[in-house]
Amino acid sequence: MHTQELSKVYGGACNRMHEAVTILYEALHDSEGNPHTDVEYVVDRVSEYRRWLLVEADLVREVVREYNEEIERQHRKA
Repeated sequence: MHTQELSKVYGGACNRMHEAVTILYEALHDSEGNPHTDVEYVVDRVSEYRRWLLVEADLVREVVREYNEEIERQHRKA
């Protein structure tokens, strides 16, 4: 994997996290733009989108580990 590919994965994950945060913001408001005040509803929405963000963060962590393992293997072969 080249650094350009690593950057592309970072970009995709960050874009999806940005999308999740935008959707969460919208979900925290009703159709008239008023914030939801029901604690259970808000906590449920935050939990739902938190899972999405964690999946993307895990992808970033895993891909950088994979990248570094590949670099180490290449150095051992040289």
